[in-house]
Order: sequence, then structure tokens, then C-alpha cells
Amino acid sequence: MEKKNKWKLMILPASLFLLAFGLYAGYSMWESGSGNPIMNSSNTSDQGKGQTVAVFQDNTDNTGYSSVGVFISDFHKKYNDNLGWGRIDKVDWEEQRKIAGEIISVMSTVETENASLQSDFESIANYSKTIKDGSKDKKVLLQLHRFFHDLDIEVNEYNDTNDYFNVTKYKG
Repeated sequence: MEKKNKWKLMILPASLFLLAFGLYAGYSMWESGSGNPIMNSSNTSDQGKGQTVAVFQDNTDNTGYSSVGVFISDFHKKYNDNLGWGRIDKVDWEEQRKIAGEIISVMSTVETENASLQSDFESIANYSKTIKDGSKDKKVLLQLHRFFHDLDIEVNEYNDTNDYFNVTKYKG
């Protein structure tokens, strides 16, 4: 009879361990992007403030972006996919130079009357130029990612995160 009680006492801790492990594994998968709605660009509203606070110049090629807000959201997602979850330690510099070139190209077609946002766009363009010109400084990539992250929050009202780096001058 005593062996039966010991067995019952072992089942509870083992069950709790399996439950905790399952929760941890599920959370880890969610955070890594598989099923994580935070990292899904469709979560960002195409109709947010990005429609009015900054626009593309008339008769310019904006690479198919319907609004500056969509551009910000898209590059935020690109940096999440390229640098997030430890990928910054394995940077593909040629790909980063290509991304920087895309940013510079699109940024040259953006206009805003908001001085703070214009300053942020100039910072993004300068950081992008540094990468495009061949710098392999991970801190520059980190700053670019943070600018797009914070602008996604400010311009697109992207509120599905607790992270905020406070690198932008523009506050929506």
C-alpha cells in the first residue's frame, strides 16, 4: 500500500513539470514568430496616421507602397525577419546593403511637413547610407531596426508590443 502512495506522489510533480515544459515550449514557438501576431505585418493598419503625416511625392516611384505607413511597417517586418531572434549575430551584409538601398530609394520620395518626422527620416537615410556604403557595423543595423520599430508604433498605431526604444523624435 505504501508503494501505491509513493507512485501517486510522483505523478503530481511529473504532471506539473510536463505542463510547465509544454507552456514554455509553446511560448517559445509563439515568440519566435511562428504564429506570433506581433510580427505579422497585416496587423498594422494601412489606414493609420501614416496616411496623412507623411506622403509620397507626386509622380515618383514609391516601389509599390500604398502609403508611408505601409513602407514603415514593411521595413519593420524586414528587420524583424533579418535581425530579430539572434539573427543579428549572423548578418548577411550583402542583403543588408540591398535593403539599405531600397530604404534610400523610397525615402527620397517621401515628404512630410512634420519637422520631427523629417528628422527621423533623415536619420534613417543616413544610417542606411552608412550600410549601403559598406559599413559592417551591427550597431547601425540595430538603430535602423529601432527607428522602424518605434515609427511603426507612432505612425501606424502599432500597439501589439511592450518594447519601445524611444529613438524617434516624432511622437504621434
